[in-house]
Amino acid sequence: MTNTNHPKNLTRRSFIGETGAVAAGLVLLPGISLAKLKKRRRTPVLTVLERTTEPLLKADRPWEDYSIGCCGVLKIGDQWHLWYVAFDHGYKTDNDCYLCYARSNDGINWEKPSLGIYTYKGSTDNNILMFGFNLCSFIYDEKAPPEERFKGVGARQHGVGSGPWWVYGATSPDGIHWKPIEEPLLKKNSDTGNICIHDGNIYRLYVRMWSDGDFKGYRIVGYTESTTFGNFPDPVAILSPDKDDPVDLHFYNSATAKINNDLYMMFPSGFYTRDGTVVVFSAFSRDGKQFSRIGRNPILGLGNGFDKTGIYVAAGAIPGKERGTFWIYYGGTEIPHDESNPAKVHYDGGIGRFLLKIVD
Repeated sequence: MTNTNHPKNLTRRSFIGETGAVAAGLVLLPGISLAKLKKRRRTPVLTVLERTTEPLLKADRPWEDYSIGCCGVLKIGDQWHLWYVAFDHGYKTDNDCYLCYARSNDGINWEKPSLGIYTYKGSTDNNILMFGFNLCSFIYDEKAPPEERFKGVGARQHGVGSGPWWVYGATSPDGIHWKPIEEPLLKKNSDTGNICIHDGNIYRLYVRMWSDGDFKGYRIVGYTESTTFGNFPDPVAILSPDKDDPVDLHFYNSATAKINNDLYMMFPSGFYTRDGTVVVFSAFSRDGKQFSRIGRNPILGLGNGFDKTGIYVAAGAIPGKERGTFWIYYGGTEIPHDESNPAKVHYDGGIGRFLLKIVD
C-alpha cells in the first residue's frame, strides 16, 4: 500500500514493563551497577564480514514454481534446520502457502528431503510439511515435554478474503511433524513474519502493528510477552519510522534475536513503498523491550542477483566460529513488493546469509 504522507504523531515508543528501566539518563536503579548501566547505554558496533552472492537454497521444485518466502533457521548440535514458505501458481492469497523443510550439515549445502508427509498432486515425494500455515519463527526447548520440543509461530487469516491475520502457534516433537494450536496466540492483526523468543520464564513476541490501525498508515514493530506459549496481551509499539526517515519507509518485520543475556538485536526490513524495495536496518536492546536504532542507514543493502529487490531477514542468529560473529539468514527476491504477479513470475526467491560481527 502506497502512502506518501507521514502519519501524524508517529514517533518511536518504548514498552515499559512493571520493572522497566529508565534509559534516558544515568539513573542508578536498584540492583544495577554503574558499569552495567553504562553498558546499557553503549551502542554495539556491527560489521558485515561475508555475504552470499548466490542463493544457498533456491526455488526449484513444482510447489515452489511461483516463489519462496519467509524462513527460519535453527542449529541443534551439528545439524542445521531450515523451514521456509513456498508458493506455486495456485497462489491467490498468502494463505496459499506450503511450509517446507530442508537440512544441512554445514549451513551451506542444503538438502530438501523427501518426507512422505503431504500429498502434492498425487505424490508424497516432497519436503512439504503442511499447507496454509506460514510458520516463520522456531523455538527448540529440550526441557519441554517431548511432544512440544519444537514450537513455531506464524500467521493465519481470520475470516475469508480480507480479514485480519492473527498470530497462531504449532508444536512438534521433531521439527517435522507439526500440530497446529487451534486457539490463536494473539487475536490481533500481524501480517508479517512474527518472531517469538523463549527467554527464561517468558515468551517474547514481536509482531507487526500499523500506525493508524489495521492496514492504515505505516507498518511498525510491536511487542508483547506472556509466561505461557499463548494468551498474549495486546502489543505495544516499540519501533517505528520517525520524522527523519523518508516518508515512504515502513518497518516490515523485526527479525529479533537474543544474542546474550544483555543484548538483543533486531534486523527490521525497511520497506520503501515508492519503489517496492526492502533492505535491512538494525536496532538493539538490553532488555528485549526497549530498542534503539543503530544509525540511520541500512546494515545490508540490495544484492545483484536473487536479492536485488528485497531482503527479509530470518529469525535467529547462529554463532559463527569466531567470537562475536553470527550467521544471519534471509530470504531474497527479485520482485518489487507490490508487483508480484504469478502469471509473470517463475521460481522467484532464494535463501542467503551474511556473517555479522558484533562488538559490544
